[in-house]
Amino acid sequence: MKKKWSTIEVLKHTRHDWLNKIQLIKGNIALQKLDRVNAIIEEIVIDAQNESNLTNLHIPSFACLVMTYNWEPHKCQLEYEVIGDTRDLSNYDHLITEWSIQFLSKLEESVDEMSDNHLSISIDTSAQETRFFFDFNGILKESETLTEWFQAINNQFQSIQISEYEVHKEEVSVKLHIA
Repeated sequence: MKKKWSTIEVLKHTRHDWLNKIQLIKGNIALQKLDRVNAIIEEIVIDAQNESNLTNLHIPSFACLVMTYNWEPHKCQLEYEVIGDTRDLSNYDHLITEWSIQFLSKLEESVDEMSDNHLSISIDTSAQETRFFFDFNGILKESETLTEWFQAINNQFQSIQISEYEVHKEEVSVKLHIA
């Protein structure tokens, strides 16, 4: 999960992603589904805004982790969004990245690899303190592993507190605060 991407690898994956998006647009134009073309373009704009907002938070290691996560085979697909104003979170980059790597590793151990698993990360900077929301939908084989990890990890990271978490067979939600 901590692969160091070369410039060539980044360009290769980015080109592949853009070609997929262009093929979707071309296919829908050929089918004369202009509403779907407009929806795809709107999704691209939203994705680009989220990328920009994420990189403007000055957490490059975390941004690299989530922006490149789907480039490698994983048991769940990751998406993210940033809500609120730009903040300098550079003091928390290492902590939030390490916490996320550990969480993603535990999640990958726990999910049913044959299921359609999705993880959504929302970063909310609109309040006084920054909050990270991790919402998983899919199938867990071992929910106890995650519950035990949340209980054990909560005081391990300075400046990061799990304020809420719920673990169910088909859903996990975690709310983190950083001070």
